[in-house]
Amino acid sequence: MRNACGFSRVCLGVASLFAAAFGFAACAAPNYPDRPDVAKAQAGWCEALAKSAGSDASWDRMSDCKGASPAASPAYIAGMAKCYAERYEEAKNAKDAAADDRSLLVAECRDRVLIELPASSPGMDELIGAKCERAVRCEKNVTMDNCKQTMMNLEPAQLAMFTTVYNGAALHEVARCLSSGCEENEEEATTKCYEDVNERLLWFP
Repeated sequence: MRNACGFSRVCLGVASLFAAAFGFAACAAPNYPDRPDVAKAQAGWCEALAKSAGSDASWDRMSDCKGASPAASPAYIAGMAKCYAERYEEAKNAKDAAADDRSLLVAECRDRVLIELPASSPGMDELIGAKCERAVRCEKNVTMDNCKQTMMNLEPAQLAMFTTVYNGAALHEVARCLSSGCEENEEEATTKCYEDVNERLLWFP
């Protein structure tokens, strides 16, 4: 008996659309619960940047800033916004040249904020799981339990640099990258998985 769909172009087109839709759904990042908090924290970061630019809510880059999709976690963005605003005001009032050196203020604040980040965040377990699965797959004498224990025994700031500094969607990106095949230089390969999210950690004009 002939298949109900046969080999008609219409049916093949429907099948293709279904397959494409299924593939898109399978690859799409989960809707992590920290997304609204990321947007809220981003608004605070934009206000801090506007103030350091000598402006306010009317800042000409405000819409670009609020429409950005940073890779950082809500806690990191909020912490950086608070620290950046405070350090800018301190430097400005002291007539310190640091007030005009954004990279310096960001570097100072990053060191402070990293140690204050929460111990866990959405996407953290997924990232650690992917990282350790790769270690077991690609390195010698590594077990899943040993890898996870080693990760969790890192200093808080060190662990944050791999996990809670990023939001759930960004950690999902890194986890997907880590699930790829083994490379000759594993350290370099795993570092590259973080390159894109690091470039999008915070938005700057």
